Amino acid sequence: MKKNGEPDRSRQFIGCLLVVTLMPLATGCDTMRDSTLTGRLWDDGGVNHCLPAPQPNPKLYRTPDDKDVLVTYDELREKNDSIRRRAFFFQPNVRRLEAHKRPKFVSPDKVVELKLIRVSEAGNTNAPVEEVIFAKISADNQAFTLIWFGTDLGPYALPVYEDRGSEVRRALLTPLATMGDVIVVVVVVAVVAGAIVGYGYAAGQTCHHP
Repeated sequence: MKKNGEPDRSRQFIGCLLVVTLMPLATGCDTMRDSTLTGRLWDDGGVNHCLPAPQPNPKLYRTPDDKDVLVTYDELREKNDSIRRRAFFFQPNVRRLEAHKRPKFVSPDKVVELKLIRVSEAGNTNAPVEEVIFAKISADNQAFTLIWFGTDLGPYALPVYEDRGSEVRRALLTPLATMGDVIVVVVVVAVVAGAIVGYGYAAGQTCHHP
């Protein structure tokens, strides 16, 4: 024979189960998003940022016909703190620089291959008279301005962007993460539904108990 307190204890247990199961819903959208597999995959912690090194050593070179400038600098990869030399041509990447996007990089060896000429610093009194391109580097070496035929272009910040490997990895793993989130939701819904049914059953037992 059941004791009078058994239905009440069942209801208390099921009530606690409901509270624990539904508690994440009360933490807000941001917390819910961060708790999902997909949210964790796409948060900043899973991104490998590439940015100028603390001392990027920027050097600019012009083509012999003065039609373009090659920008070179040291880049830091946040994920492993490795540093590599980067280079990109200015003209094809102006819009990308303005939009703070990843430029189309080329080999730093282009300096030698194309016999590029070092761009003189603005204010350099020793620059050749026929010089038409000058460069101004920011005090922190993180940006540059070109003075081209007397017109200031810039300043342009050295590129900061997400590594393509991170983007590809996240894109490939997103379907799996989404599937995992769906499975979690299904399990939670099943637990809640079972708890509600159990709570109703326990309540019925209490009402009909002699």
